[in-house]
Amino acid sequence: MKGKPLLQKIMAWVERFNDYPGCDRKELTVKVQMWVGTAYALLHVLILTPTFLIFAPEALKVLIGYGYFLAIVLITSLFVTPWIKRQIKLTYFIQMIILLMGTLITILHLGGIATSGGLIVVCLALMLCTVPLQDSRISLASFLLFTFIVIISGLFSSFFSAPASLTPKINSILFMINTLSMSGLALFLILSFIAQQRKLEQLEANKLKELNEAKNKLFTNITHEFRTPLTIIQGMTNLIKTNPEEWMEKGTVKIENQTRNLLALVNQMLDLSRLEAGAMPLHSFQSDIISYLKYLSGSFISLAQKKDIQLNFLPENRHFMMDFDQEKIMYIVSNLLSNALKYTPCNGTVELYAGQMKEQNEFVIKVSDNGPGIPPEQLPFIFDRFFRVEEDQVTQEGGTGLGLALVKELVKLLGGSVRVISSVESGTTFIVLLPVTNNAPEKEIIPNEAVPPADLVSVSNQEDVQQSYTGSVIFTGDLPILLVVEDSTDLKLYLKALLEKQYRLEFANNGKTGLQKAFDHIPDIIVSDIMMPVLDGISMLDILKHDIRTSHIPVIMLTAKADMDSRLTGLDKGADDYLAKPFNEEELIIRLRKLIELRHILHDRYAAGEQVLTDNLPENLEDSFIQKIRLVMEENLGDDNFDVHQLSRTLGMSRSQLYRKFKSLTNKSVIDYFWTLRLYKAQNLLQTTVMNVSEVAWAVGFKNLSHFSRAFKDQFGVNPSAIGK
Repeated sequence: MKGKPLLQKIMAWVERFNDYPGCDRKELTVKVQMWVGTAYALLHVLILTPTFLIFAPEALKVLIGYGYFLAIVLITSLFVTPWIKRQIKLTYFIQMIILLMGTLITILHLGGIATSGGLIVVCLALMLCTVPLQDSRISLASFLLFTFIVIISGLFSSFFSAPASLTPKINSILFMINTLSMSGLALFLILSFIAQQRKLEQLEANKLKELNEAKNKLFTNITHEFRTPLTIIQGMTNLIKTNPEEWMEKGTVKIENQTRNLLALVNQMLDLSRLEAGAMPLHSFQSDIISYLKYLSGSFISLAQKKDIQLNFLPENRHFMMDFDQEKIMYIVSNLLSNALKYTPCNGTVELYAGQMKEQNEFVIKVSDNGPGIPPEQLPFIFDRFFRVEEDQVTQEGGTGLGLALVKELVKLLGGSVRVISSVESGTTFIVLLPVTNNAPEKEIIPNEAVPPADLVSVSNQEDVQQSYTGSVIFTGDLPILLVVEDSTDLKLYLKALLEKQYRLEFANNGKTGLQKAFDHIPDIIVSDIMMPVLDGISMLDILKHDIRTSHIPVIMLTAKADMDSRLTGLDKGADDYLAKPFNEEELIIRLRKLIELRHILHDRYAAGEQVLTDNLPENLEDSFIQKIRLVMEENLGDDNFDVHQLSRTLGMSRSQLYRKFKSLTNKSVIDYFWTLRLYKAQNLLQTTVMNVSEVAWAVGFKNLSHFSRAFKDQFGVNPSAIGK
């Protein structure tokens, strides 16, 4: 058991010794197998050669010289081949040729195959050692060379004679040793080759599985990004049809915005596909990159001022001439600046630095901000498609998650590199390094030829609109409260127009805000998206359904993630219904109404004090909640000073939270319920004890006997004195 970890440590060291940056798994496997085979052969030589020197230096003089030759070649191979990064197969093939030719010469000096002590087996083993190279041409060439050695050894053996000291007995012993040793080497290499092939097949299968999962995830994310704009377009179209006077202008603007978003998303995906396929051409010209970066940063001044952010351009030189593709640089810098401004809070700072790294002949572009930063566990995925940072401190603004993936591919196309440095609560810096060349034809910068995308630099009323739909929409009357948790402002606008006449609406931009509003207002029903910044819908749902204050609230997951896994996850966490975008507005209205009607069934279960008194053990959080209230009330039936304030403190809830939840479950106020519970308790005492009416009235908290008698008769239709008589 101890040998296995040691062997694993040795093999791990061999892998590290033979590895180099950019070496793929298949090539590394070949190098490791050949290196281990070489080490085995060297060990064979280092054991036999000193043995020959000690016991038969004169008789085995030729073999001792052959041992020196082998040791030199094998030691050289062990220390040289790990450093070779190209043509490793050719290197080992040349080594095989040298070893085979040296063996041929030794066989001839020993008088031929029959008197060579089994060196022909060594040739056979060397030929088989080419199998791990997985190259049929090398294996065929090795076989031809082996055949050549056999033929030459047979034809020219008559011209050489065996040393007199090499007796048949010694020859037989050497033949046995070489045969066993070389057979072991060949067997090891063949078995190792088979094991590695199986391992590679498993790795390939895992890779295909990961690729399939990544493809499914990609398709899921793509559909998510398409479904929300399509929902808004469909909704606005319906609003225009039903009320063209109010929605013709506003609706068409929203449709145009969402159409532009869809087009931008499609263009980004097409650009990524062209980049990965190597089909995106470069149009480089030699020009002043500092002047162009200054123009690009100036395009974002209005957006920065709108958000009260200081945007600084920090060039190392006033001018710098180099080759660059104007359009590619525009997209890289615009995307990084847009992200920095998006994630930087008000009164923050964003800096664009540009300068040359003279020692490496590279041009560096840095975009820094003092925003919330990126958690270290999320940094490795920041350039992945559709990846978006989701952390408590992150801005509420969303994105497609394609921008940084495209930045990485564009930088790679330009022959550069991009990396990110970030610290939570300190900010983030993206560093782009580009090679400096001056080979392209010169061209004067014409800024308007590559204008930053409008969706990155435009100053819209997004924030103003956002503020309009983060609070309450108050209506008179006793309408049910509907909390909408959705990060798309346009979709919230559509839902407001669709539902404002049937519900009092509350809006939240993300799951964290949604939780707070749910705890504060205890809505009658919640409609929530799943993919949101700060806290996603599934996490919010899980918290809601496990909190006594909100566990009773029905939740509809209204989301663009329409795959079965997302549905099952939502339902498993307690979602009451699930609607995929784009949805039918009539279907949403009906499902909302039916869920609220379904909650009214709880009124029959919890409203009557008589039923509450005979309930069994808790079946859910609602049963537990009602039973806890009942127990507290029963303990204080005789206390006429006990009120809602004391009850809410005992339960650890605010008075408004208690009122909203209790009203939702029983359709009664807490006071009315307590009143009913006292009367049912009084009825029970009159029926099961010998207490008189006055004693019972006092026991359940009524200090006025006539008041108790009237209340009892109103509830049960008979005077309390008639009970039990």
